[in-house]
Amino acid sequence: MNLFNFFNFFSHTHNKKSQADAALCGRSMVEMLGVLAIIGVLSVGAISGYSKAMLKYKLNKQTEQIGSILDYVTIHADKLHRALSGPAASFLIKLGVIPVEMVKDQSNYIYDVFNNPVYIQNNTEETARYFAMYISIGRHSEDICLNLYQMAKLRSSFLWLTEFYKYKGDEFIGSANYVYGDAYCYSNRRCLKNLTIADMHELCSACSDTDECRFIFLWDYEAL
Repeated sequence: MNLFNFFNFFSHTHNKKSQADAALCGRSMVEMLGVLAIIGVLSVGAISGYSKAMLKYKLNKQTEQIGSILDYVTIHADKLHRALSGPAASFLIKLGVIPVEMVKDQSNYIYDVFNNPVYIQNNTEETARYFAMYISIGRHSEDICLNLYQMAKLRSSFLWLTEFYKYKGDEFIGSANYVYGDAYCYSNRRCLKNLTIADMHELCSACSDTDECRFIFLWDYEAL
């Protein structure tokens, strides 16, 4: 073999080796698409997991916010009845009862972690007095509705009742689903302490045909 042929042979052999090495080190288009598909599936799962975790966090936070107000007003109901009449949020804010993150403006409304408006009122009528808390939950918030019922069930010993106010646009179309606390749980009334998850789902469906639905806690009822 002369020198020229030797160099041709060496170059050809070297090129084949380089191509073989490249084939070993590289990835085909099918393999790359498979990797991208796996990454996509994992990303969707991560986003879904994050969304569920965030919802659970917010529901727990709402329980903390609303529950602390219900409990405080219950404990100090007599003093509060004597100190105020009508909207109660501003008074409770001054007392430091309302968590700071729930205060967003100077109105009589506060806002839960879902940004739902919350209105608290001391009602004094000719025949009775009681506190009311109204929470606007919309019509597509079943998780929130279930959470509120679970809060109510835990406090059935001091609640008078829970109910919904329903609206079409700005028009009030009626109340629904009266569920009573322990002291008022008699005859054929539906009782908070006996509610199952299935019952709560059924009750929450009352909001499905409305533009706005307000869940209402009523408590510290006293006939005058």
